[in-house]
Amino acid sequence: MVNALNAASTRLFQFAFLALALFIPFSIAGENIAIGFSVLAWLLWLAATRQWPRLAHPLFIASVVLTLSALPSLFMSEERHRAFVDWESYWQLLIVFMVGAHIARVGVRERSCAVLFASAAASCGVAFIQRAGGLHLGPVHIGAEHRVSSTMFTMTLAGILCQLAVFGSAVALSPRAARFRVWIAIAVVMMFAALLLTMTRGAWIAVFAGLIAVCVLLRSRVLALATVLAIAVMFLYTHHYRNDQGRTLAVDTFATEQADRNVATRLVLWDISWKMFLDHPLLGVGMGDYSREAEKRLAERHVRTTVDSHNIYLQILATRGLVGFIPFVAYWVVLVMTLWKLARRAVKGSLARHYAIGALGATAAVLVGALTENNIDDAEVFAAFMFLAGLALAQLPAESAAA
Repeated sequence: MVNALNAASTRLFQFAFLALALFIPFSIAGENIAIGFSVLAWLLWLAATRQWPRLAHPLFIASVVLTLSALPSLFMSEERHRAFVDWESYWQLLIVFMVGAHIARVGVRERSCAVLFASAAASCGVAFIQRAGGLHLGPVHIGAEHRVSSTMFTMTLAGILCQLAVFGSAVALSPRAARFRVWIAIAVVMMFAALLLTMTRGAWIAVFAGLIAVCVLLRSRVLALATVLAIAVMFLYTHHYRNDQGRTLAVDTFATEQADRNVATRLVLWDISWKMFLDHPLLGVGMGDYSREAEKRLAERHVRTTVDSHNIYLQILATRGLVGFIPFVAYWVVLVMTLWKLARRAVKGSLARHYAIGALGATAAVLVGALTENNIDDAEVFAAFMFLAGLALAQLPAESAAA
C-alpha cells in the first residue's frame, strides 16, 4: 500500500509539474488545475512516507509568518471578497516547497524547464499573431490586439515574461545547457519581443534589472553585451511609438513634470497610499479596502483607476501596515539569502548554480517591477515566480558541491 501511494505520488508529481510548466505562460485555469494536482500528489506522498516539510527551514517559517501576518488586515476589511482575492497568492508560497522538495526526486526538472520555455515561446507566437492582425482559421480564433496579451491579461503576460526571460538567460549560459542553448536563446528573444509589444514600461525596467543582476553574478560579458543591445532596441522602440495611439511611451516621462496619464495616476496613488499608511501605520486600512479609501482621498485629483496603488510596497503599507510589511521584507531577505547560498555552494557552471542565479535575477525583476505594479499580489505572476524559485531549490546531488 505504501509503495503504491508513493508510486502514485511520483507519477502525479511528474504530471503536475509538467502541466504547470505548460500552463504558466498560457492559462490561468490550467495553472490552477496543475497546482491542485501537485497538492494532491503532495498529500499522497505525505501519506506514503509520513514525512513533513522541513518546518524549521527559515524560508518555510518566513512563508508562514508572511501568510499569517496578512490575516488581521484581511478580516478587518469591509470588502472581504477583494481581500481574499489579494490574499490568495500567499498560499501559493507552498509551490516553492512542493517543487523544491520533489522535482529532483521525480526527475523532471530539466523537462519542466524545457516545457516552460517552449510554452512561453508558443504564447509569444500568439502575441505576435495578435499584433499582426489576428487569425481566424477553422476553430482557431485569435483577435487583433494593439497591446498584446496572448491568452492572458496584458499585465499578467508582461509580469510572467520578464521573469522567464531573465531565468532563461541565466540557464542558457550554463555549459551544461550547451545542447539546448540555441533553443533557449530563441525563446528568450521571443519573450523580449513580446514584452516590448505589451508596451508595459514597468516590466521593461524589471527585465533589465533582472538581466543586470544575472550579468553581475555570472560576470558574463556575452549577456552584458546582449543587455546593452536590448536596451538600445527598447529605446528605439519607444522613440518610434512615443505617441502611439495617444499614449506617450517615452521613458523620460517618468522623471518629467509632463507625465503621461498612466504615470500621473501612479504619482497620485502613491501620495494617497503613503497618507493611508501614516493614518493607519499598524494594520493599514484593510487588504480589500484600498479602492474605497482611495476614492475618499482623491479630492479634485483625477486618476484612471483606484483598484490598487501600482506599487506593492506602498500597497502593503497602506492596507496591511507595519504588521504586514515587516514580514514581507523578511520573507524576501530570507529567500535571497537561501538562493545566494545555493549559488555559492553549487559547482561552477552547473545547472544547479545557474538555476539559483536565474532565480536571483527573477527575484530582482519581480521586486523592481513591484515599484510600479502590484505584481506580487497577482496570483498568476506570483505562481510563476514560485515555480522558478522551486526549480532553483531542487538541488540535484550530482550538481551540488554540498550535496
